Amino acid sequence: MSSKFRILDKKNIHDGFFKMNEVTLKYKKYDGNWSNEIKRELFGGAQVSAVLPYDPINKKIVLIQQFRPGTISRNINNYLDEIVAGIIDPGENPKETAVRECFEETGCKAKNLRAIQGYFPAPGSSESFYHLFLGEVVAPKKEIIKGLENENEDILVKSYTFKEVKKKMENNEILNGLTLIALQWFFLNIYKS
Repeated sequence: MSSKFRILDKKNIHDGFFKMNEVTLKYKKYDGNWSNEIKRELFGGAQVSAVLPYDPINKKIVLIQQFRPGTISRNINNYLDEIVAGIIDPGENPKETAVRECFEETGCKAKNLRAIQGYFPAPGSSESFYHLFLGEVVAPKKEIIKGLENENEDILVKSYTFKEVKKKMENNEILNGLTLIALQWFFLNIYKS
């Protein structure tokens, strides 16, 4: 199959906590012709692994909260309810990352990982790809603070009943897209009430 795009130029324009590239390209249009040159900035894109930690015995879901800089332009709570997620380290596969991140961020050991979905969260602006899993844990009985000090993480870990989480969704309290995808899948496929 012939390529449906041609990269004419790609250069790094920022190399900080996030990387940004400027890409000049053409792509094949539906009528068979090539587009005009387009120039776009693309986040270098992290390969991410995420896990929805749930306790099937005690019927709980573990959610975390931490400060998110991307929320500062909105008049909302800047500490979002989220599932566990992290960048896949070199030499790790997505499942290994999901297990590692779950322990680092919640103190819970994830087992019986089940793949939910892999997807591009923002393909118009980022090369990131997310691997999403469901993982069984023993939910903490009380709130705890976790996270890696060397990554400046300060993560509040809380366990909720399935019904409490569903109510959060109904009240539009879950604002993180990754978390919404995982929870919608969970309520369609695992807990149907």
